[in-house]
Amino acid sequence: MKKMLILGAGTAGTMMANKLDAVLEKDEWQITLIDKYPTHYYQPGFLFIPFDIYNKKDVVKPKRDFIPPGIEMIFTDTKVIEPDNNRVILSDDRILTYDYLIIATGTKIFPGETEGMPGTEWHKTIFDFYTIEGACE
Repeated sequence: MKKMLILGAGTAGTMMANKLDAVLEKDEWQITLIDKYPTHYYQPGFLFIPFDIYNKKDVVKPKRDFIPPGIEMIFTDTKVIEPDNNRVILSDDRILTYDYLIIATGTKIFPGETEGMPGTEWHKTIFDFYTIEGACE
């Protein structure tokens, strides 16, 4: 059996898991999806929270809801990727081998890189719409 390992269950990882599940033969492929967090945040919806069009419940869902049933999901962090050995070591020291690896770990904002952003007014009069905390303040 061939092993497909996807690191990251955000938009890209979830899309790849769904696309590959639809086209790969189930008896020939094992797809495993690794993500640090079990919760999905629908980030485009964050913009509508301050205007009472959406609330937090509308944009927060379990990631498992978006993944086909046959795909194994593991919620933990990745410690090391060893491409020369086709394996990944997880934060709990489990070792997963793969034939194909997709890295879709996403992005993270760093407000401190914009002068004046995370000062005393951060999330008081200066907000972001990239985090649930910023959208709900």
